[in-house]
Parts: sequence; C-alpha cells; structure tokens
Amino acid sequence: MESRRRGLFFEEFDDGMTILTPRRTVSEADIVLFAGLSGDFNPLHVDEEFARNTMHGGRIAHGMLSASISSGLAALTGIFDGTVVGLLEVDVRFLSVVRAGDTLQLELQCTGKKRAPQGDSGLVILKTTLRNQRSETVSEGKWKLVIRTAPASP
Repeated sequence: MESRRRGLFFEEFDDGMTILTPRRTVSEADIVLFAGLSGDFNPLHVDEEFARNTMHGGRIAHGMLSASISSGLAALTGIFDGTVVGLLEVDVRFLSVVRAGDTLQLELQCTGKKRAPQGDSGLVILKTTLRNQRSETVSEGKWKLVIRTAPASP
C-alpha cells in the first residue's frame, strides 16, 4: 500500500525554520499560457520587438506568474498537503525580472505563528524569497496561512 504524505501541522512550524523547494525552469510556454489565462497581454510579456526596446532588453515573465510559480514550488514540498486551511494574505515585492529559461527556487522561512482561539488551527507567517539560477533574489514577500493543528492523541 502506498503511503500518503501529509503536510506539517501548526505545531511543526518553528520560528526560523527554513524550507527550500525543488527548482523549476520557466518556459516560453509558461509565459504564453499565463498571458492567455490571466488576460494580461502587455507587450512586455508577449511582443519581443516591443520589449527589446525597453529597459529590459527583451520579453519578461509576468510578475504574477513568478508569484504563482512560488505557490506551486511550495506545494511540491508537500508541507501543506491536507493541513492548510486557507491562504489569508500574500505580500510580494518584485526585485528583478524573470525570463524564459530562468530556473527558480523558493525559500520559505517561518517568522511567526499564533494559535487560533478555537485551538484547531493557527496562523503561520512565512517569509518568501524566490531566487534564480544565479542566486539573485527576484522576489521576496510574506505569506499568512491558516494551518490545522495536530489531532489530539487518544
């Protein structure tokens, strides 16, 4: 029988705890599909001739695409599987551009937590740092999540 992984319960998040995700390379298809899905066809993302004549010197990925990839990278770790109740807040600052061919990796660091009054969950605050293959920080931010507490032992 295959064992099912589970996410971390509220109690398992400790201040300062750091989790590094797997890496993922952003593709041309990612950018095109995100433009279609989001409806954001800004020429910075979809028109190479236009983008070549900007300060970026070529097309760049949507900032919100890199934020979405961050969420997916975190999910790949399994730390939220079956234990996350909700995502309350996402703050993100975009510090550098992401292009097709860049490989991204997310670092999550627990910077605080507070048990909910009901006791069945708690707020976990994670600092997020998204880096490219050159270890340059392309975005950083903060997530606030509600995470289930561990079930009581019989």
